[in-house]
Amino acid sequence: MDLRERSVLTDQECRELLARTQAARLSFVHRGLPHIELVGLIDLDGDPVALLADDSDIARALSAVISPRRLIAVQIDDLTEAEAGRWVRSVTVVARPRWIVGVDGLRACRHTAAVRGLHAAPDAWFLALTHPTLAGRRTALRAGHPRLAAAQAPKNAVAR
Repeated sequence: MDLRERSVLTDQECRELLARTQAARLSFVHRGLPHIELVGLIDLDGDPVALLADDSDIARALSAVISPRRLIAVQIDDLTEAEAGRWVRSVTVVARPRWIVGVDGLRACRHTAAVRGLHAAPDAWFLALTHPTLAGRRTALRAGHPRLAAAQAPKNAVAR
C-alpha cells in the first residue's frame, strides 16, 4: 500500500476520535482464552471509560485481570465517506484497567453517559483505562483494488 491508502493518526486525532465514539470492542486474554465484548465508551477527563453491564461475562472475567493490573485493549473503528473515497479510521488503546468505585466518579460517569445518550443501568460497571497508549491508522477501503487483487489471488483460483 502506498501512503495515500494508509496513514498513521496523530495522538490528538486518536483522542478526538475516542471522545466522539460511543462503542468499542474491549478485549483481553485470561487463562489462554480471549474475551471480547462490545461496550459503551465515554470520555472522562481525557481518559476512556468502558460501560459494562453487571451480568456481562466479560465483567466477571475482568476481576482476574484487574487485580494484577494486566493490560487490556479497546479498539474502535470509524467509517468516513469523503469525496476522495471511503476510509476507516481505527484506534487501539492499550491500558491498565481500574474500576471506578467512588461516589463522585460514578456520578460523573453516569452524567457523561447520559449526555452522550448512552443508557447506564443502575447496576452498570465503569472501567477506567488508566495510562492509555494510543495507536491509530487511517486506511482506504478499496474493494477490488487491481494491484491488491492481482497480488493476493492464487494462480489456480476459479471464480464461483
